[in-house]
Amino acid sequence: MHNYIINDRVMFNTFTGGLSRLDDPRKLSTLNSNAKRLFLRLIDSGYQIVPFEQLTSEIEPPENVNNTAKDVVSELSGITQAFHQLGEFEPILTTYSYGVQLSTDVELKVITSYRTFSDDSKEKPYIAKKSLINSATVNGNNDTSTTPPPKSRFVWYYTRIALVATLFIFVFYFALDMFTSKPGYFADYHHQEKYQKCDIFIHNQKPTDLANLKKRLDEFAIACDSPKNVYFSLPADDRRESIQVCDSDPDKSNAPCFNFYVVKVK
Repeated sequence: MHNYIINDRVMFNTFTGGLSRLDDPRKLSTLNSNAKRLFLRLIDSGYQIVPFEQLTSEIEPPENVNNTAKDVVSELSGITQAFHQLGEFEPILTTYSYGVQLSTDVELKVITSYRTFSDDSKEKPYIAKKSLINSATVNGNNDTSTTPPPKSRFVWYYTRIALVATLFIFVFYFALDMFTSKPGYFADYHHQEKYQKCDIFIHNQKPTDLANLKKRLDEFAIACDSPKNVYFSLPADDRRESIQVCDSDPDKSNAPCFNFYVVKVK
């Protein structure tokens, strides 16, 4: 489930129903479960009017009591009050004779929170448990007519063991590297410049408004007071921005990365 940033000022946590101002996190407000479901329903409507009859199915009524439009209006009033507590305008418009819609003055940005590059789930390479040395060889059985002297046979026997052990170790490390290596996820990103202590990388060297990227870093409170790698991608349709912030190069280590996506809904 996604979270939303509303009008670049308010964070809406869709799991807890919490509302908080980005410029002052101490200003908090929480929607109850019914109000949260109604607000998400209006967001999903895409600024279209939703009839009261449809909204009544989104709230949980008291036992043995049917929902009415009056109950919906009461929950919508709670949404309005929650935004007023944060110093924000009403995010919904009500047509009392018909239904409700999300205000067209509301601008939504969708964000996700966390992503890691851990390889713990990968299977370990298979290691054969059967001996690679033929039993006939171990017992010294040889059908050839020329049998080496006992001393030469003893040296040749351990020489073969050493060769097989060396080959086994080589194959094991080759397989281990093949199964645990990762593809270069950020191979198509190229270093652009530094912003404070952050190294900025651009996808496919596409011309990018770096001022806009720095603005995004400030919006999401991404601190560049310590070294970080920032990977920025902007598709051709200009509808979705992708920002990935890693403590180091994730292609060389299992460094955690935080993902931020800006989807222009309006």
